[in-house]
Amino acid sequence: MRSRYVALGTVLLALAGCGGTGPGDLPPAPSASLVTPPPSTATPITPATTPATTPAPTPTQAPSPAARSRLGIDASYHQGDIDWAQVAEAGIEFAYLKATEGTGFTDPRFAEHRTAATRTGIDVAGYHYFQLCSDGRAQAEHFLSVLGAAEPAIPPALDLELAGSCSTPPPAEDLLAQVRTFLDTVDRTTGTRTVVYLYPEFEERYGFADDLAEHPQWVRRLGDRPPRRAWQIWQYDDAGTVPGINGGVDLNRTGGNSRTPRDVPPS
Repeated sequence: MRSRYVALGTVLLALAGCGGTGPGDLPPAPSASLVTPPPSTATPITPATTPATTPAPTPTQAPSPAARSRLGIDASYHQGDIDWAQVAEAGIEFAYLKATEGTGFTDPRFAEHRTAATRTGIDVAGYHYFQLCSDGRAQAEHFLSVLGAAEPAIPPALDLELAGSCSTPPPAEDLLAQVRTFLDTVDRTTGTRTVVYLYPEFEERYGFADDLAEHPQWVRRLGDRPPRRAWQIWQYDDAGTVPGINGGVDLNRTGGNSRTPRDVPPS
């Protein structure tokens, strides 16, 4: 979800097709084509209801660890019009859509995309792009006001990145306190455990994976090798091809390992 942010003035999407796409130190993702993984008993992120699906042509090929996984995307207004029926037919089962950023920005297509995707049976949740020098509670309240009262099919997500924020980010201790305030506020209101996405450059600087280990981790590692640290969602491609979407889109899968960040070296 790189650069799905808005640098106050510039409407730059932070996580959904969102702007820039990948750290320079990561290898490019292979351009394969998603293939639905084999069934398994593992069910990392369980939606409120599991819609019936029928076999259909699929988008780009996902890496295939042993566990049964679900395929998903993250997107924003940068993707423009999306034919969600085609997306669902292609085998996409969940979608994270950028909802908000900071204390004032709302993705102009969030409500439209959420409604259309939900109608096709895709499990949808919003994500918030965190502004590092802005109050955590105020950001949470803005995010919640846009999500509304509807019960999410999957937990909402918080996107933590360095790009598009203040030029001098706060010290780790101060920032962690604001992030925790955001997460506590959202968790209490939604009755879920918010998923945390730590962009590699952000994690390298702050090392919050251990501190936030009680939250499901959404880990970016492009390519076919799964992240070595704990993950529930793996972002393995930032320029994937999915029927119904023009241009590249971030591709994700569930099926993560059950180890904590302390057990595994960082990815």
